[in-house]
Amino acid sequence: MLEEQRLKKLHELIDGFSKEELIWINGYLSGIVARGKTNGAAHTHEQGAINIPVKKISLVFGTETGNSKRMATHLAAVAKKRGINARLTAFDQYRLTDLAKEEYFFVVISTQGEGEPPAMAKKFYDYIQENELSLPGLKYSVLALGDTSYPFYCKTGEDVDARFHQFGAKRIVPLQKCDVDYEEDAEAWFEKVIMALETQVVASPPAVPVQAALKKATGKKNYTGTILTNINLNDRGSHKQTFHIEIGTEDPVEYEPGDAIAIIPVNKKIIVDQILSLTGIDRNLVVETAKAKDTVENLLTEKLNICYLLTSAIKKYAAIVQQEIPDVRMDLIDLLRIYPIKDPSQFTEVIRILSPIAPRLYSISSSPAAQGNNEIHLTVSRNSFRV
Repeated sequence: MLEEQRLKKLHELIDGFSKEELIWINGYLSGIVARGKTNGAAHTHEQGAINIPVKKISLVFGTETGNSKRMATHLAAVAKKRGINARLTAFDQYRLTDLAKEEYFFVVISTQGEGEPPAMAKKFYDYIQENELSLPGLKYSVLALGDTSYPFYCKTGEDVDARFHQFGAKRIVPLQKCDVDYEEDAEAWFEKVIMALETQVVASPPAVPVQAALKKATGKKNYTGTILTNINLNDRGSHKQTFHIEIGTEDPVEYEPGDAIAIIPVNKKIIVDQILSLTGIDRNLVVETAKAKDTVENLLTEKLNICYLLTSAIKKYAAIVQQEIPDVRMDLIDLLRIYPIKDPSQFTEVIRILSPIAPRLYSISSSPAAQGNNEIHLTVSRNSFRV
């Protein structure tokens, strides 16, 4: 506890700081505490840098016979005992798009046949061989398992190490090549890795002036995303389908676990083309609705709901085509087939009665603390029904 006088000074000091500034101060003080005090200040190697042991790494393995997997699993357990969280991943489950986001990346990989990578690591191996990447922020080291009785001893590990170096990554521990009796050399390599991690210099964030404090964005913003992973979590033979979906975004998204994300779907092109054919309307004709102004094709594809129309919309459609239509819900294309319009100009009236596409809300099942702000994960159960 602080003395009353010191506590009063602290309150006076932080009074008026924004939430973002207080978060930064909290992280800065945590860095000082982690390193200890020297004359009332953090021990620094250079201005704006604090020596803080690394707490999180990626440990990725490629194996054919299981040796690399066993060793990587053992090393991950060793890291945990030393206070380091090792994200253990097999190369056949590693997402290539994650490589550019890595900071501390360690590889355990064997060599097969004529200097070839294990089958499970071939996709990754080909990726780094066939592409020119820029990885200046990556710190790495490679543990290569092999057999000196073969002419291409540890060639895969050598190739991975060399490519990372060419990409501008920093090799914090030299490549370690191991023969069939690999345990002792592998343990020694990882001890060097841990020692290097414990002495890494981590740059502290710059001080944020009060007048330059970031303010949380207000209002509605649309993001463009790309589906990175879509995996059915249910086993073969199961009647359920539960999907783990990972979405990468171009711009950072501020969110917390449990927040809802609104996915805006688009209508199928084949259905839109059929509607255009049935109505004879010019797909490039610009029409203005209550919510949007765009070409007919874009409106029907991206802006307007054309599936399972509300009964209120069907009543308005009946008034436009001057026909008796039962009080039911159906798709626009079925309406047009059963109760056709007279001419294309009449269809512009129909377009104006259609409601906007409603976003689908899903709970976010990821955390920015683990995945960062450019990635969102969803866990979604698929339901099918007939109408």
